[in-house]
Amino acid sequence: MTINWNNVKWIFKPEGSLRDIYVKNVNIADLIILIDYLNQNYLLKYGTTGENKIDKDYVLQYLNDDTGESEIKTASIFIGEIMINIHFFDDTEIEFDIDPSEINSNIDFEIIIRFMNNISQILNKEVILTGENESEYPLITVNYLTQSITVINKNQEY
Repeated sequence: MTINWNNVKWIFKPEGSLRDIYVKNVNIADLIILIDYLNQNYLLKYGTTGENKIDKDYVLQYLNDDTGESEIKTASIFIGEIMINIHFFDDTEIEFDIDPSEINSNIDFEIIIRFMNNISQILNKEVILTGENESEYPLITVNYLTQSITVINKNQEY
Protein backbone atom coordinates (compact mmCIF):
# COMPACT_ATOMS: atom_id res chain seq x y z
CA MET A 1 0.00 0.00 0.00
CA THR A 2 1.33 3.42 -0.87
CA ILE A 3 -0.93 5.74 1.08
CA ASN A 4 1.04 8.27 3.10
CA TRP A 5 0.04 8.34 6.78
CA ASN A 6 0.30 12.14 6.80
CA ASN A 7 -2.53 12.26 4.23
CA VAL A 8 -4.91 10.10 6.28
CA LYS A 9 -4.12 10.69 9.96
CA TRP A 10 -6.75 13.46 10.12
CA ILE A 11 -9.40 10.72 9.69
CA PHE A 12 -8.28 9.15 12.96
CA LYS A 13 -7.84 12.31 15.00
CA PRO A 14 -9.66 11.62 18.27
CA GLU A 15 -12.51 14.07 18.87
CA GLY A 16 -14.85 12.03 21.02
CA SER A 17 -16.56 9.86 18.44
CA LEU A 18 -15.84 6.47 16.94
CA ARG A 19 -15.18 5.54 13.33
CA ASP A 20 -17.59 3.09 11.77
CA ILE A 21 -16.88 0.46 9.15
CA TYR A 22 -19.91 -0.58 7.11
CA VAL A 23 -20.81 -3.25 4.62
CA LYS A 24 -24.16 -2.42 3.07
CA ASN A 25 -26.72 -4.48 1.19
CA VAL A 26 -25.95 -7.72 2.96
CA ASN A 27 -28.18 -10.65 3.77
CA ILE A 28 -28.25 -13.53 6.23
CA ALA A 29 -25.97 -15.63 4.00
CA ASP A 30 -23.37 -12.83 4.10
CA LEU A 31 -23.62 -12.66 7.89
CA ILE A 32 -23.06 -16.41 8.17
CA ILE A 33 -19.99 -16.18 5.91
CA LEU A 34 -18.66 -13.25 7.94
CA ILE A 35 -19.22 -14.88 11.34
CA ASP A 36 -17.53 -18.10 10.19
CA TYR A 37 -14.60 -16.08 8.82
CA LEU A 38 -14.19 -14.00 11.98
CA ASN A 39 -14.45 -17.06 14.24
CA GLN A 40 -11.74 -18.86 12.26
CA ASN A 41 -9.31 -15.99 11.72
CA TYR A 42 -9.35 -13.56 14.64
CA LEU A 43 -9.02 -13.38 18.39
CA LEU A 44 -12.55 -12.53 19.58
CA LYS A 45 -14.55 -11.77 22.68
CA TYR A 46 -18.29 -12.14 22.28
CA GLY A 47 -21.08 -11.00 24.56
CA THR A 48 -20.88 -10.13 28.22
CA THR A 49 -19.26 -13.45 29.15
CA GLY A 50 -16.34 -12.94 26.76
CA GLU A 51 -16.75 -16.13 24.76
CA ASN A 52 -13.99 -16.57 22.17
CA LYS A 53 -16.38 -17.29 19.28
CA ILE A 54 -19.43 -15.47 17.96
CA ASP A 55 -22.52 -17.58 18.57
CA LYS A 56 -23.89 -17.67 15.04
CA ASP A 57 -27.14 -19.36 16.08
CA TYR A 58 -27.82 -16.67 18.68
CA VAL A 59 -27.11 -13.85 16.20
CA LEU A 60 -29.52 -15.38 13.68
CA GLN A 61 -32.13 -15.85 16.43
CA TYR A 62 -31.69 -12.22 17.52
CA LEU A 63 -32.06 -10.92 13.97
CA ASN A 64 -35.26 -12.95 13.52
CA ASP A 65 -36.73 -12.03 16.92
CA ASP A 66 -39.91 -10.02 16.38
CA THR A 67 -40.66 -9.89 20.10
CA GLY A 68 -37.74 -7.62 20.98
CA GLU A 69 -36.93 -9.85 23.94
CA SER A 70 -33.50 -11.02 22.76
CA GLU A 71 -30.49 -9.16 24.08
CA ILE A 72 -28.17 -7.66 21.47
CA LYS A 73 -24.59 -8.88 21.79
CA THR A 74 -21.43 -7.28 20.46
CA ALA A 75 -18.20 -9.00 19.52
CA SER A 76 -14.76 -7.45 19.83
CA ILE A 77 -12.07 -8.40 17.34
CA PHE A 78 -8.47 -7.94 18.44
CA ILE A 79 -5.72 -7.29 15.91
CA GLY A 80 -2.57 -6.39 17.79
CA GLU A 81 -3.41 -3.39 19.95
CA ILE A 82 -6.49 -2.49 17.89
CA MET A 83 -9.98 -3.50 18.94
CA ILE A 84 -12.72 -3.56 16.30
CA ASN A 85 -16.29 -4.07 17.55
CA ILE A 86 -18.99 -5.65 15.44
CA HIS A 87 -22.65 -4.96 16.13
CA PHE A 88 -25.49 -7.13 14.90
CA PHE A 89 -28.15 -4.44 14.59
CA ASP A 90 -29.88 -5.78 11.49
CA ASP A 91 -29.50 -8.25 8.66
CA THR A 92 -29.09 -5.74 5.81
CA GLU A 93 -26.00 -3.91 7.03
CA ILE A 94 -22.87 -4.94 8.90
CA GLU A 95 -21.48 -2.34 11.28
CA PHE A 96 -18.09 -2.36 12.97
CA ASP A 97 -16.60 0.47 15.00
CA ILE A 98 -13.11 1.45 16.09
CA ASP A 99 -11.71 3.98 18.48
CA PRO A 100 -9.67 6.42 16.36
CA SER A 101 -7.20 6.92 19.21
CA GLU A 102 -5.96 3.36 18.55
CA ILE A 103 -4.89 4.26 15.00
CA ASN A 104 -1.63 6.18 15.41
CA SER A 105 0.68 5.17 12.59
CA ASN A 106 0.93 3.88 9.07
CA ILE A 107 1.20 0.34 10.51
CA ASP A 108 -2.12 0.77 12.37
CA PHE A 109 -3.71 2.26 9.25
CA GLU A 110 -2.53 -0.71 7.18
CA ILE A 111 -4.07 -3.10 9.72
CA ILE A 112 -7.44 -1.38 9.27
CA ILE A 113 -7.14 -1.37 5.47
CA ARG A 114 -6.12 -5.04 5.44
CA PHE A 115 -9.10 -5.90 7.65
CA MET A 116 -11.47 -3.97 5.39
CA ASN A 117 -9.95 -5.60 2.30
CA ASN A 118 -10.36 -9.08 3.80
CA ILE A 119 -14.03 -8.40 4.56
CA SER A 120 -14.52 -7.01 1.05
CA GLN A 121 -12.93 -10.12 -0.41
CA ILE A 122 -14.93 -12.71 1.50
CA LEU A 123 -18.25 -10.92 0.95
CA ASN A 124 -17.55 -9.57 -2.55
CA LYS A 125 -18.79 -6.17 -1.42
CA GLU A 126 -17.47 -2.67 -0.95
CA VAL A 127 -16.46 -1.76 2.62
CA ILE A 128 -16.46 1.82 3.85
CA LEU A 129 -15.04 3.63 6.87
CA THR A 130 -16.98 6.68 8.05
CA GLY A 131 -17.41 9.00 10.96
CA GLU A 132 -19.69 7.64 13.68
CA ASN A 133 -23.22 7.09 12.32
CA GLU A 134 -22.33 8.77 9.03
CA SER A 135 -22.74 5.82 6.68
CA GLU A 136 -23.65 8.08 3.77
CA TYR A 137 -20.27 9.86 3.90
CA PRO A 138 -17.40 7.40 3.36
CA LEU A 139 -13.95 8.61 4.32
CA ILE A 140 -12.27 5.43 3.05
CA THR A 141 -13.68 2.96 0.55
CA VAL A 142 -12.15 -0.46 -0.06
CA ASN A 143 -13.27 -2.70 -2.90
CA TYR A 144 -11.42 -5.98 -3.34
CA LEU A 145 -13.13 -6.75 -6.67
CA THR A 146 -11.83 -3.58 -8.30
CA GLN A 147 -8.60 -3.65 -6.28
CA SER A 148 -9.26 -0.07 -5.17
CA ILE A 149 -8.76 1.93 -2.02
CA THR A 150 -10.17 5.43 -2.07
CA VAL A 151 -9.45 7.97 0.66
CA ILE A 152 -11.35 11.23 0.75
CA ASN A 153 -9.28 14.40 0.63
CA LYS A 154 -9.41 16.34 3.90
CA ASN A 155 -10.88 19.38 2.16
CA GLN A 156 -13.40 17.47 0.04
CA GLU A 157 -17.05 18.27 0.66
CA TYR A 158 -20.09 16.08 0.10
